[in-house]
Amino acid sequence: MTMATRAEPKRPDSHTSSTDTQRQSRLLTGQIGALVMGCLLILAFWPILASMYGSWFDERAYMEHGILVIPAAGYMAWAKKDKLKATPRQPSAWGVVVLTWGALQAVLGIAAQWVWVGRMAFLVSLVGWLLAVFGWRMVRELVYPLCTLILMVAPPTFVFERLTLSLQLLASRLGESTLEALGYSVLRQGNVLEMVGIKLSVEEACSGIRSLLAIVFMCVLYNYFFVQGTAMKALILAMAIPIAILGNAVRIVATGIASQYNPALVRGAAHEAFGYVSVAAAALGCVAFHLIARFLIKGWRHRHG
Repeated sequence: MTMATRAEPKRPDSHTSSTDTQRQSRLLTGQIGALVMGCLLILAFWPILASMYGSWFDERAYMEHGILVIPAAGYMAWAKKDKLKATPRQPSAWGVVVLTWGALQAVLGIAAQWVWVGRMAFLVSLVGWLLAVFGWRMVRELVYPLCTLILMVAPPTFVFERLTLSLQLLASRLGESTLEALGYSVLRQGNVLEMVGIKLSVEEACSGIRSLLAIVFMCVLYNYFFVQGTAMKALILAMAIPIAILGNAVRIVATGIASQYNPALVRGAAHEAFGYVSVAAAALGCVAFHLIARFLIKGWRHRHG
């Protein structure tokens, strides 16, 4: 007679359990270290970040879109959360080098009062933190959101002033030519358009720089979510500039025409409304350009097999 023996339950492998515990401990330590480094980075750059935040509400900086850049970049990163989780963590020693570079750049910016250099130093240091904690593959996955963050920094002053002056004169010329083509009498002196009974001055705020920066930001968002192909994305960004300029010219022409019928429309809330409408129209123009370009490309591919 054969006796049945009851199998003893397997005892957990103490070596495997110890290895898992060590791995979890290292992971937790790394996460805490990354969090501490991130907090120290923000703390070190706090005066620069506070100054940049204030520029978003400065009417002379024309950076009203700046407050939306960080949430937009954050959402871009969150949309790739599954891919980011699957990206192996491989810290790079280059992160320390880039962090050092960012720190030296920040000191130089503060000492020389180069605001743009100091603010860009934060983005350099942010890349350094990502390299030091996660590695090159993580940085490559986050290239687009990181580049989007550049739009929260106002352009250098000398570039901004030169660009603003050029846009003022260009907008004035386009407005003059269009109004004359429509049959209105216009005399231009620099950035001032003199019409019957009224003078229109194309100030910095009306130069198109505000709409240009806002439209570029909107095109960056549109590219990320709706456009495929690097070439098409670059083309839409490039076309944002002439479209924004044309949109602002239309605003000046509309203001000039309105001034001939009701001078009150060229100031106050009505004048501001013209600006918002021109920005919306220019943004829709970028979308329309993408749709038309995609339709033409599809037609060309269909004809040529």
